[in-house]
Order: sequence, then structure tokens, then C-alpha cells
Amino acid sequence: MRKLVRIQFIVLFFVITFYAVYAFASSETSQFPTGGEGASAISGWTVSNAHYRLADDPSKIAAVEFDLDRPAGVVQVSLDSSKAAFFTCENLSGTHWFCNVSSRVSVAGANEFRVIATGN
Repeated sequence: MRKLVRIQFIVLFFVITFYAVYAFASSETSQFPTGGEGASAISGWTVSNAHYRLADDPSKIAAVEFDLDRPAGVVQVSLDSSKAAFFTCENLSGTHWFCNVSSRVSVAGANEFRVIATGN
């Protein structure tokens, strides 16, 4: 009889522990809930005032500047969908970002403007 009570106690202990861990894990939230990347509307940042700077060779893009609707921590941009190249951007002030692409993207090859941003 004692052995049966002991087994029931152990099973009950593990069931309670499992549900407590499950509830705790389900309540966790992301530190950066607005992160995202995609080709359609996503919950995240709104990009505006995009401006391209041409290089000394006008067939190449030297840099791109734009504004986000709120602060971000890390921002990268891609201009050519045929290459997996993302260029790191630097925050000039507030929500204004500058991305030096070092003339590695041609004007003819620039077929997208993809911005990936993560929270502060």
C-alpha cells in the first residue's frame, strides 16, 4: 500500500511540474515583437523618403538613405534580388538611416528595395 501511495505521489509531482513549466514557457514574449521581413505588408516598420545616391560612375549606386517610422537597432538593405547581399546601414539621426553599398549594385540590377530591421 505504501508503495502505491509513493508512486501516485511521484506521478502527481511530475504532472504538477510539467504544467508549471508549460505555463511559464507559454507566457514568454519576444524582446523584439516587431521584427520581420517580407515582400508584402507585415507588422514592423514603415519605410519612407528613400533616396539613392549614384557613384562617380552613374551606372552604379553608391548609397541609399531612408527613414523608418520608429527607432530600430540593426538595419540592413538589399537592392538586387539575384544576389544574397545585404548591406549594413548606420543610423544618422533618430529614424534616418544611411546604407553604403560601395558601388557594388548597378542601377540596372537594382530590382528590389528590401529593408530588414530589428528592435532596439
